[in-house]
Amino acid sequence: MRRNWRNMAHNSDRIRLPKRNVSREVLPNGTTFLYAPNPYNQIVAIRIYSRLASLHEKAEKAGMANLCMRLLSAGTEKHGEEEIAENLERNGAHFKAEAGKDWSNVDLLTTTYFLRDDLQTVIELLDCPTFLEEKLTRERELVRMSILEQEDSRMTFTMRIFSRNFFGSHPYAWPNLGLIETLDNIQRDDLTPFAHAAFDPSNLVVSVVGGTEKNDVQKIIRECLAARPSRNSKSVTLPPAATPAFDANKEVLVHRDSEAEYLVLGYPGPKITETSSVALRLVSALLGGSMDSRLFREIRDKRGLCYQIGSGYSPQMDLSPLLIYAVTSPANRAETVSCSEAEIERLKEESIEEEELDRVKTFACGSYVMAMETNMGQASRYGTYEMAGLGWDYANQLPDQISAVSAVDIAHAAQQFFTMRLLTITAPPEKSL
Repeated sequence: MRRNWRNMAHNSDRIRLPKRNVSREVLPNGTTFLYAPNPYNQIVAIRIYSRLASLHEKAEKAGMANLCMRLLSAGTEKHGEEEIAENLERNGAHFKAEAGKDWSNVDLLTTTYFLRDDLQTVIELLDCPTFLEEKLTRERELVRMSILEQEDSRMTFTMRIFSRNFFGSHPYAWPNLGLIETLDNIQRDDLTPFAHAAFDPSNLVVSVVGGTEKNDVQKIIRECLAARPSRNSKSVTLPPAATPAFDANKEVLVHRDSEAEYLVLGYPGPKITETSSVALRLVSALLGGSMDSRLFREIRDKRGLCYQIGSGYSPQMDLSPLLIYAVTSPANRAETVSCSEAEIERLKEESIEEEELDRVKTFACGSYVMAMETNMGQASRYGTYEMAGLGWDYANQLPDQISAVSAVDIAHAAQQFFTMRLLTITAPPEKSL
């Protein structure tokens, strides 16, 4: 049964985040420390952001940041891999390290009782990883298998072809895992200086949610972080700004064994620090963010042209594409693309009705608030926006900014960014068409 959205007008205005009392301080060694207490449980979520990531790799070393993060827990100058794992698991702690496009992060989820011990273990991983050759060889093979496994997914394969053609030689063009052909180029002598710079205190933002003054969480973390000496690493050097690797509508067709066709249609979009990124979040949700979206209703439900369709926009520190993706049949490819483009033209030319706009705002705000439900979810948002230069409080402001987007803003964003597109298609071999 459909809800009566007319009687639920302006629901997005009712969705609010609780205003956290987040403290921000820059420690003497350069580390930025964000802390928000949470008296309702004993869990402490710590996310350590490093300013070095996949973005800072050379093409021939693609995947270096990922290997560095994967190998952090594989042994230090003081403790072996098994001992590190036992120390953390015995306390019920969860550890994870991964490299992203714009920054890398190290996560620790622990309790107030074991906080000091577990955090000191993690700091040891940052300060003296060994990157032993046999561990590096093992991880290379595991990454190689992961790349092959992911590329066995036709949609993932199509997304990677899209990125390569969209970004050209920019580091955004390759996946965080790296490339099969570059893994063997990454040596221990590459990882050691990368880690030294990545975990220099001045290159870190540490975002923490959990605990209270009663259990000294903020004091313990501050002491542990401030005890790390500065390494005087060189300032992070960014590659040239990302620009589309095409200057007009472009189509890329590749063939691979499959019965269906996989389509990725992408348009150049704004980076995370641009105000227009908020409107484009709603444009993406409106087009294909849910089963109530325009593309899903028109192309899948009404016309039955595809098995799956959706859209996505994940703003980055540089050029950030808005994507429409679909799984269809070879016979329905042209109509699926033309209908998708017709919906885009409709956004440019027709003002969205208030009822539909409020519905998509409610969906976007609700999804955002749900992602902030856990301590780690909150630590992640505060740290992300601090790293982006927007300040941690942007995490609290975003729902209000979403609610403030108007129909005029939606049309303007569509007119501004839906100008040229890249269409990537993975199709069955020609002989089977």
